[in-house]
Amino acid sequence: MTLADLKRIRGSALLALAMAMAGGGALWASARLADDVSRGHAAALDARGKAQRGLMSARAEEAEITQKIDRFRHLVERGAIGSEQRLTWVELIRDARARHQLGALDYEFSPQRPLDPAIAPSDAGQLEAASSALRIRLPLLHEGELLTLLDDLSANASALVRVRECSIVRQTPTDTSAEKLQADCLLDWITFRPRTGGGS
Repeated sequence: MTLADLKRIRGSALLALAMAMAGGGALWASARLADDVSRGHAAALDARGKAQRGLMSARAEEAEITQKIDRFRHLVERGAIGSEQRLTWVELIRDARARHQLGALDYEFSPQRPLDPAIAPSDAGQLEAASSALRIRLPLLHEGELLTLLDDLSANASALVRVRECSIVRQTPTDTSAEKLQADCLLDWITFRPRTGGGS
């Protein structure tokens, strides 16, 4: 083998080595690029997920605020925010009795007290709830008369009217009374005022 042959072989070997190194570098670069693309894709998916969760949270908060505004507007329209209006309530009870042609009706309001937080409306927010308990007794021809009265009071009172307890007992009929039942109910007449002391 001549010197020229050795030079040609060495040149070919160097060329093969260079090509092998170039191929290895290309493979490494390709793998690195694929890894970078994969990490970038994962980051993009994570960012999109966070954005979607943020959007859903914002929409839920917007819906809650809208609900509270509607609730507040409803209470304002009913006159249930501010001082209790007992004279108006008494007139409403008397008008409802006459409207539905009910018998003698006895009623008594207890002094207003803060409503137990355990039974206060959960969406009161910055409003403080107070309740005036109403004990009401009346004779009935049938249970429907009581339901009609309660529906009337609930729909028209400048307060939220909630039935706390109610009982109906059968009474001995007399010649002067056609009513066969006697109702005894306790109702909460709930009003609201802005909460003091910065409570939430």
